[in-house]
Amino acid sequence: MRPLVGIPCRAGVSTDPETPDRPIYFNNRAYIHAVEHAGGVPILIPLLDDLSGLEALRTRLDGLLLSGGIDVDPKYYHENPHHKLGATDCQLDELELSLARWAFEQNVPTLGICRGMQVINVALGGTLYQDLQEEYPESLRHANWDRPRNTIIHQLRVERGSHMEELLGALEVPANSLHHQAIKEAGKGVRITGYAEDGVIELLEVPEHRFMVAAQCHPEELYKEHQPWARYFQAFIEACSVKSVRQFVAKEPVLVAEAS
Repeated sequence: MRPLVGIPCRAGVSTDPETPDRPIYFNNRAYIHAVEHAGGVPILIPLLDDLSGLEALRTRLDGLLLSGGIDVDPKYYHENPHHKLGATDCQLDELELSLARWAFEQNVPTLGICRGMQVINVALGGTLYQDLQEEYPESLRHANWDRPRNTIIHQLRVERGSHMEELLGALEVPANSLHHQAIKEAGKGVRITGYAEDGVIELLEVPEHRFMVAAQCHPEELYKEHQPWARYFQAFIEACSVKSVRQFVAKEPVLVAEAS
């Protein structure tokens, strides 16, 4: 059986000229096809008004992919909004933080991409730079939204001996760059295993977890041309394919940032 991978949706409005401004839930096709190409079956998760409804779905999922998107509201890591903070959606934050905590506690294979990497870090008690240009002025230009999404902007340095090196099969990999935020302080149990050339954090893993890894770049746009990123998705789907008894394993309490 091919594993089922949950991918949360975002809220937006239709651009169809026949039904303009119609409220919709959506996500980019690239995530769907990257999971499918690696052997998984993607399942889109809508934003629910009552998060208890997730329970019926979560028991059926073999893995979780947290995708890119808008900014995480800084109230979830106890900071005031910076004037360069972008759009936020607390309903989306609540959904994804809930899913990230569940995946951590239940040992469900999890892949984070861009915002998804930031969500994992915040769910485990970490913090973010709200705007790299303002708060990390020596950084490269990471917000390259005006360029094709598969444009290689810089290289990532992968930590030798890390799980990420094993997954990617390389110590240096090409990366696109479509973000203006990044991890500032790592969450509890988070191991930073890759950096951009300017020192911005670009890769993480959670060693206590059987498979929880994340990348700040967008490998769903790169896996067809760059083998390390194909390996990234393949390793994720392989982990999702391994059936395990999902039970809570006692750990030290996780420092989860809650809204004040």
